[in-house]
Amino acid sequence: MTRVGVTGATGFIGGALLPHLAAGGFDLCPVDDATGPMQVDHVEWPVQARDFRSEDALRLLTECDVVVHLGAVSGVMACAEDPAGSARINVEGTQRLADACAAKGVPLAFASSLAVVGVPKQLPVTEDTPARPTHEYARQKAAAEAIVHGLARSGKAPSAVLRMSNVYGGYLVGNRRVAKGNVLQLFAGQAAQGRLTVNAPGTQRRDFVHLEDVLAHWGATVRWLLADPPSSGASTFNVASGESYSVLEIADKVARRWTALHPESVPPKIDVVPNPREGVELVEPEFSVSRALTEQRLGLKCQRTVDGSLDELLASTRDPRR
Repeated sequence: MTRVGVTGATGFIGGALLPHLAAGGFDLCPVDDATGPMQVDHVEWPVQARDFRSEDALRLLTECDVVVHLGAVSGVMACAEDPAGSARINVEGTQRLADACAAKGVPLAFASSLAVVGVPKQLPVTEDTPARPTHEYARQKAAAEAIVHGLARSGKAPSAVLRMSNVYGGYLVGNRRVAKGNVLQLFAGQAAQGRLTVNAPGTQRRDFVHLEDVLAHWGATVRWLLADPPSSGASTFNVASGESYSVLEIADKVARRWTALHPESVPPKIDVVPNPREGVELVEPEFSVSRALTEQRLGLKCQRTVDGSLDELLASTRDPRR
């Protein structure tokens, strides 16, 4: 059975990816040092409680057939508050892992972010759009991308970079619902309180991709790396839906759908409030993403839409088992 090493295995994506990969017939070697803000544990797949940069962890990971690298200090503010400490994990740690994979010829897939493109010179963003990071989190992701691509260009092992957009949706672990606090989840929770708060200016545009589609991309990437990747052995994939909305548009969608489901209630108000991430958050109002090369190489399309997921999101705030 093909064995997949997973760093950051107890995080939001990792906690969902383990059962997804297991259902696809893969054996798993999950690694996490349990220091992240989210801890998702599965009895079926016990996690090796190790820092992925440690010698023990690197030995375990490079005994696998492929490694999925999710482990990181994640988040714009976390990296801004401790740039040196986060870089030791996000950049230097990725270098250690890539070097270990190179020594054993183990393929490596890296979790990046569309934040690396900053303010792109051309739209839509494609898989070839160069990194032009505008804040510390994006700079560290861009540096790690270069390391992972360097692994493949050395000819020692194939690699892939997955640039994820704004992931929404959740999953159950036992009776616990796990979800990420992005604007869709936030607004779904605020709708019942009657007031949605939008960080100024509200025109900032984002691509939103459902977790189910994200997992499908990771599974397809693992299979792509294990099959017969192109001669360069390196690729960037846009894990995005192509659905771009402003934050105000998302708030309006949530408020309208809540009102349709609860006609007896007062429609939620939408208030624009000061942005705590002003000067850090990208506010490009025309942002859009193409995924043509991703679909060509991985052979999959996104199945979920924002409009088609609103009822699920709104229901989950009232019943966590949904």
